[in-house]
Amino acid sequence: MEEKDIYEVAQEKVAAKKGFFYHFVAYAMVIGMLYFIICYTAKGPLFPVILVGLAWGIGLIIHYLKAFGTEQLDFLGFESNWEEEELRKEVEKLERIRNLKEQIGKEKRLISDLDSESASESLELKEIVKRPTENNNNS
Repeated sequence: MEEKDIYEVAQEKVAAKKGFFYHFVAYAMVIGMLYFIICYTAKGPLFPVILVGLAWGIGLIIHYLKAFGTEQLDFLGFESNWEEEELRKEVEKLERIRNLKEQIGKEKRLISDLDSESASESLELKEIVKRPTENNNNS
């Protein structure tokens, strides 16, 4: 990667993180206003606030994971290099499958070659002639 490409990628990551913080501030303000409106002015149930908070919170979590990744979640049991490990496992698995398919193809070609050779060769049956043995002649 060239210096310019690295700078552009870093700039995109910073913009994504900034976007997440704006999203989080909007979430906190809207949920706070909903709570205030429903609980203090309308004196209604808290369920709509919880429902909106959970639904929007899922989106906020997804936005966080896209912006920051899982590097900061090691304390929750996420390994920071789990993506590379999973990618390595998938590549190995696909290579094994490809090698097995190639081996099966080679074996099928060998079998078809053997079948065509045996079909082209004609087996000659020889007549078995019974010869008298010495014991039979002495009697």
